[in-house]
Amino acid sequence: QWEELIGIVRNNGKELMLLLNDTKAIDFASKFNPEMIEIHSVCLNVPRLQRAVIENIDKKAKVVIGIGGCSLDEVKKAVQFFHEREIVLMFGFQNYPTKYENVNLGKIRKIQALYPGKKFGYADHTSWDEDNNELITLLVSANGMDFIEKHVTTDYGKERCDYSAAISIEQLNMLYKKIKLLENLYGDGSMLLNKAEEDYSKYGPMKMAAIAKHDLVKGSKLTMGDVHFCRTSQSTGISQIDLLQVIGNKLVEDVKINQVIDWNHIRER
Repeated sequence: QWEELIGIVRNNGKELMLLLNDTKAIDFASKFNPEMIEIHSVCLNVPRLQRAVIENIDKKAKVVIGIGGCSLDEVKKAVQFFHEREIVLMFGFQNYPTKYENVNLGKIRKIQALYPGKKFGYADHTSWDEDNNELITLLVSANGMDFIEKHVTTDYGKERCDYSAAISIEQLNMLYKKIKLLENLYGDGSMLLNKAEEDYSKYGPMKMAAIAKHDLVKGSKLTMGDVHFCRTSQSTGISQIDLLQVIGNKLVEDVKINQVIDWNHIRER
């Protein structure tokens, strides 16, 4: 059955991730070159299992470390052991079902701060009949998660293995769309202004610009008393901060009342 399921995954162009809880599972997994393997928190630091992963699983495979219910020292030791591999720290624990008050986003954020170069995931085991099931998943996902794990069933609510945290296929598809939306919201983290922000930050039409309070004469020195700030249809390259740097400079041309002060009006000191 496992080989059949793996074949379905491969035939549909999906990446393969396998949960490996013992050395036999590792031997089996090595035949299929999975893109990702996961070590559950229950066996996170078992020496024989750790060595088997290093010896049998391709170095290109991501190592997902289940850290739910683990101490900081246990997490640290596992990260140190697999330091040469690409690691994903997987939050969440299987106390079926997980109560949302036990998720502890505050703790998750602190652990993320300890490993700024790592990728993160969340194994969600919220109860299948929790009204806020999807909301809880999305809120955790929005906190810098690269991967989300959910149980899925074709018999929603029917008592069977792992049913207590399993969502339906329809719910999974809807969750996928919303997580993609979150990815777009998250952005690339660049601190530079994007095009929309640049348009919003223009001095004059958007941000208050320095305007001549009265007619200013070429050759006179610009003073703070010569200007006031307001929004206008005129644009200027001089920001509110820039103006402080040019106060005291001479004007190289006349400036009419209610005209914005721009760089072409100012002589360098």
